[in-house]
Amino acid sequence: SHGNKEVFSCWGIQLAVDWFRERGHTYIKVFVPLWRKEPPRQESPIADQHILEELEKQSILVYTPSRKVKGKRVVCYDDRYIVKVAYEKDGVIVSNDNYRDLQNENPEWKWFIEQRLLMYSFVSNRFMPPDDPLGRHGPTLSNFLSKKPVLPEPKWQLCPYGKKCTYGNKCKFYHPERPHQAQLSVADELRAKINVPLSVGKEEE
Repeated sequence: SHGNKEVFSCWGIQLAVDWFRERGHTYIKVFVPLWRKEPPRQESPIADQHILEELEKQSILVYTPSRKVKGKRVVCYDDRYIVKVAYEKDGVIVSNDNYRDLQNENPEWKWFIEQRLLMYSFVSNRFMPPDDPLGRHGPTLSNFLSKKPVLPEPKWQLCPYGKKCTYGNKCKFYHPERPHQAQLSVADELRAKINVPLSVGKEEE
């Protein structure tokens, strides 16, 4: 959106990366189709292309695969890379795309995208995400971007069983009599909800 939908603005990517760096975030990944390394064309203009090379050297930018078959460009679906890495890292997706197609095909991703999608605007050359990413009754921006965001109490639905609940800390509802009720990470909470076993393996970079 930094290029006003007229040009692919690499400077807009740099502004977003700098914003998160200034906040102290160290694991930042940018996904761009490989064909963006090609010289700009009239139908796909690009500005400040050298920034992509610099971000790649810093291991921030990752090119998603693309190739040409009989003169036609074949591009992998980079949205999958974005959502998959954010989900596995229990991170935040920075995008103005709702990823509705991916929400519809994967119940794990649907809940994660709804809770961890950060939209944004550019005001002149300022990257500006909203102060209330999940609405006025949701967490603040700082809370939202923390590793384990704490949602305000009204966000949680009271447990219908109250003190008679036998689920303990695994209960997905809010218990006011348990002020220090442990909260799982978003990804682990989702796995618990849909009864998917947690597997441990080598994390992807």
